[in-house]
Amino acid sequence: MTANIKAKQLEILLHEFQLLSKTTLTQLQLVSKLLQDGSIESLHNEVEANEIIIDRLELKIREEVVFSIFKFNPVAADLRQIVGYQDMTTNLERVGDMLLNIVHGLKTVDLSTTEMEVIRKTLIKMMSYVTEMTRDAIISFSNQDALIAYKVIKEDDKVDALFHQLKVTLQERYADKQLKKEDIAHIINISAISHNLERIGDSATNIAEAAIFITEGKDIKHGNKE
Repeated sequence: MTANIKAKQLEILLHEFQLLSKTTLTQLQLVSKLLQDGSIESLHNEVEANEIIIDRLELKIREEVVFSIFKFNPVAADLRQIVGYQDMTTNLERVGDMLLNIVHGLKTVDLSTTEMEVIRKTLIKMMSYVTEMTRDAIISFSNQDALIAYKVIKEDDKVDALFHQLKVTLQERYADKQLKKEDIAHIINISAISHNLERIGDSATNIAEAAIFITEGKDIKHGNKE
């Protein structure tokens, strides 16, 4: 494959990745709004439509990655970038799935009541953190900025702390209470929403690790993250 064709193929990967990133960030904004007010039906519909786009882009990028490796024998730097696109795409697609899970959960629990205020605020704070983490992880990958990537990895501790805090809140609220079906449903759905937010933080961390791999050629998934 000539240099021009190779450059064009990398450009195609970049373009598809940018579309996927933009759609995922849009999903994060929509779900943030739904945490504020889950009754806006048009936002639910928009999230469902965007998830279809994310799934299609994930398949397209996967095909382009395979084609790129098969068609030309990339040198180490190019190969890291191509594999990085695959890692990024996999994690962004997972983020899309988890956001959809959150939206489905929001349909079954009313967070607008006074008794849910503390829980709603915690979920909103978690959402704010994972949105910023995902955005910064994408920036770190796109700009090959390892410093931003390391910052994302450290921010995941805040999400984990809120996740555990919310579990304690639920335990304290319902520990001495005779549970009704509605209470059990609330516990299950709130736990599921917070778990999906925590997993989005993990995916953002994975993206940051992919950015470090591309930038520094260092795999830190199972090693030193400093």
